[in-house]
Amino acid sequence: MFSVEEYKLGLHSIRRRMNPKHFEMLQAQYAAPNRTVTAPQLAEAIGYSSYGGVNLHYGKLGRLLAEELGKSPPPSNGKIFWFEALSSCIFAKNHYLWTMYPALATALEEMSIVRRGETLLPEEINPSEVFVEGAARKITVNAYERNAEARSRCIACHGFKCFICSFDFGVSYGELLEGFIHVHHLRPLSEIDGEYEVDPIEDLRPVCPNCHAVIHRRKPPFSIDEVKAMLAQAGETP
Repeated sequence: MFSVEEYKLGLHSIRRRMNPKHFEMLQAQYAAPNRTVTAPQLAEAIGYSSYGGVNLHYGKLGRLLAEELGKSPPPSNGKIFWFEALSSCIFAKNHYLWTMYPALATALEEMSIVRRGETLLPEEINPSEVFVEGAARKITVNAYERNAEARSRCIACHGFKCFICSFDFGVSYGELLEGFIHVHHLRPLSEIDGEYEVDPIEDLRPVCPNCHAVIHRRKPPFSIDEVKAMLAQAGETP
C-alpha cells in the first residue's frame, strides 16, 4: 500500500493519536507466523474478549494512517476496508486472514516499535492448548499471560524496566516506546502437568527482548538469576 518511508512518516505523524491497543496489535501481528493473523487470534493476543473490538481499532488505525498520507484503499463494492492500509487480506476457514505488508513490517523495525525478526517466544503462549515433547503429553495452560490484564498487573507490580538489566524503553527511545516490554513466564512449560492458571504477579516478570532471548537460549531456559549472573560476570551489572 505504502513505501517504508511513507509508513514511517505516517506512523510518526499519528503516534499521539494512536492508543496503546494500536501498538499492541501491530506488535502481535508482527510476531505472528508469516505476519498473518485472524481477528480472533489478534483479539486473544491483546486481551480482548471478542474480535469486534479488534475489527474496530484495526480499521481505525488503518484509516488514521491512510488519511494522514492522503491515500485510501480502493473501494470494494462501494465500501472502503481501511484495514487494507495495513495488511493484505484473504478469506479462509471462515475468517479473514490479515497479512502485514512487508513495507509496514520494515517501518516498524526501523522505528523500534518491534524488534527485527521477533517471533513469539516459547513462553509467550497464544493457544490454550500446548503440545510439548513431540506431543507425548498434553498440557492445558490458560492464555492469561498473553492477556492485557495480566500484563498490566505484572507491570503494575514490577514496573516497566527489565527485571534483569533494568533497561527502560521509554527512557532510551522516548514517548513512542514508553511502556514497551516483554513479559516472561517464570515456570517452564515442561514443569506444568495438567491445568494451570497463571498468577501475573508471581509467575510473570517484565524483561527486555535481549534478556528474553538469552533466557530462551537454553532448554530448559536460564533463570532470571542466571542471566543476571552473566551480566555481572561481564561487568554489565545495572
